[in-house]
Amino acid sequence: MKVLLLITGLFPGGAEKIVLETARRLLENGQRAVVVSLQREPSGADRTIVDALRELGVKLYFLGLSPRRPWRLFTLRRIIRTEAPDVVHSHLIHANLSARFVRMTCKFPLVNTIHIAERRRSRTVDFLFRLDRLTFPLCDVCTAVSAAAARFHEKRCGLPENSVRVVYNGSDPVLPKPKEELARIRNEWGLAETSRLIGSAGRLDWQKGYDIFLERLDSLVPLIPAGERWGIVLIGDGPERDRLSRLAAEKEAQFPALKIVLPGYRPDAAALLSMLDLFVMPSRYEGFGLTFTEALAQGVPILCSCADSLPELCAMAPENTLAADFSDAGLTDIYRRALALPRLPGRVLFTTAGMAEEYMKIYRSLLDPRSAG
Repeated sequence: MKVLLLITGLFPGGAEKIVLETARRLLENGQRAVVVSLQREPSGADRTIVDALRELGVKLYFLGLSPRRPWRLFTLRRIIRTEAPDVVHSHLIHANLSARFVRMTCKFPLVNTIHIAERRRSRTVDFLFRLDRLTFPLCDVCTAVSAAAARFHEKRCGLPENSVRVVYNGSDPVLPKPKEELARIRNEWGLAETSRLIGSAGRLDWQKGYDIFLERLDSLVPLIPAGERWGIVLIGDGPERDRLSRLAAEKEAQFPALKIVLPGYRPDAAALLSMLDLFVMPSRYEGFGLTFTEALAQGVPILCSCADSLPELCAMAPENTLAADFSDAGLTDIYRRALALPRLPGRVLFTTAGMAEEYMKIYRSLLDPRSAG
């Protein structure tokens, strides 16, 4: 079986990791995979996913599609005709819509996957959702990475309930860095003298709510014992980096008991999460929450917002997770409860092998309907 995996871009991110792991598992199962990105090829530190795919021997295409270059969509049609995949599996709304448009003139089995419960409202976003509803019949199967994302998408597009199937993202355990290396990195970040470390890893984007987290640090400060200094670390990069850096500097000046660090993007971020005493995920909206599962796999206590899929994940591991509103007036008490959560042996909710097998079942059902059961 040959599967063409289509995605909006291959810059580091959750959906991009899922495409990488799906391709990896396909190859391990003796299948073939081709990956097509609508956007240009990343460069520099943004090449992590691309380099990993190339190491696997996966054939890659980069279309450079943009509003100024809409004709690049014809290149996608040519690639699909040339590669002749058994199934096309697209990820994220732009790739989903692009695959549907190409399917109007080039027939192939099509699976779409929704990764985000997009709550931003704008004329562009509203237009994309209208297009999604109009073209929905052009995909054979539409999946989402959580029940919350599936139900949100159905409601936003006006689709019948259960039109979208759920296939949870897989996340395999990552070995934490040796204690000596963690101590070295902590020292490198200026956190060696901090007695507790609270933080997160993710894209520095409005969606992730890190501005809310930093703005409400006044609720955490009363819990810091006299004479102690606690560290705050946000690992990642993105469009909000400059704004968050300014906000961090303001809060650090306001609260000398806090040391706040934004060390930037690191491909080994998942292996660093074990240094945290509390992992925070203050997202405004979230399709799944891959870093949530990466922290959980290392047994780190988790405090997350009540956005979309996050309470869904908390319900699967309630012993050391807590979902709460980061704008709550009683945030100090919420932090007190979160800091009392135990560090437990790591737990994996969904493996990449299990995720890939669910997708394989869908692929097989499209190629041979008799295998659907």
